[in-house]
Amino acid sequence: MAIVVIGSINTDLTIQVPHFAIANETVLGNGNFSTTQGGKGANQAVAAAAGGLPVHIVGKVGRDAFGDAAILDLQSAGVDCSHIFREADHSTGIAAIFVDPDGNNSITVAPGANALVTPADVQAATALIADARIVMLQLEIPLAAVTETIRIANLHGTLVMLDPAPATMPMPDLDGVDYLTPNEIEAEALTGIAINDDNGPERIIAELRQRGTKQVALTLGDSGCCISSNDTLTFIPAKQVQAIDTTGAGDAFNGFLATGLAKGLPAAEAAKTAGAAATLSVTRAGARENFPGWDEVQAFLVR
Repeated sequence: MAIVVIGSINTDLTIQVPHFAIANETVLGNGNFSTTQGGKGANQAVAAAAGGLPVHIVGKVGRDAFGDAAILDLQSAGVDCSHIFREADHSTGIAAIFVDPDGNNSITVAPGANALVTPADVQAATALIADARIVMLQLEIPLAAVTETIRIANLHGTLVMLDPAPATMPMPDLDGVDYLTPNEIEAEALTGIAINDDNGPERIIAELRQRGTKQVALTLGDSGCCISSNDTLTFIPAKQVQAIDTTGAGDAFNGFLATGLAKGLPAAEAAKTAGAAATLSVTRAGARENFPGWDEVQAFLVR
């Protein structure tokens, strides 16, 4: 029941701000600058590991202090790092994160070594992918590597979960994707359908499934999520909490959705668990360093 993540590994540089800067504006932050570990691939690997299953990550970092710290942090979270490759001439990826008083965030990423993940790197992990229950993907690595991962996973009957973020990046062919997990912004960018239109979520999911993905888990922020399972669409409301920092909430959702599915939960139950993990994550500052564990999420669900 192992999970394999092919994705980005970053260092997050975070500043709390009173508001997001507009063009040519300098904003004085509200407090201390912090350095933490991030990247959608690494975050989702940590979230999946918090769910209690073996997790392997495939990616690249630089031969720098940030890369050393990233690997140590992933290992401490229980993620197997034997397929992380080091690049001598490129830095580890960096994400500059600004967080406002309402917990909203604005993120700019310098990909660094993430931009050098190749199909050959994925092929070197074929045995991992073949033995896994689910392979998780995002779009912070080159499209060619994403496409090769889907090909190998399909060949070996491994489920494919794709988080189509960032929304501005080219998309792979969705025919080989088992679960597509867009948020509201990504869903609108992919389909041109506004989330607030009449039957917006239903129309978005129908459109994405028509494009080839088998199932869709559409996250709706503090409203919850919708997930398709064959021809059934289930809306799962979110418990209302005071958000402190939304950074990494989508990664918590993806990691726990993958874990729930790999453990054999029905899609709607896996999505309910994933939504609870995401909700808990926004009540804490930072991203993956404060992801909840499986037992904590289960306890939260029955409150």
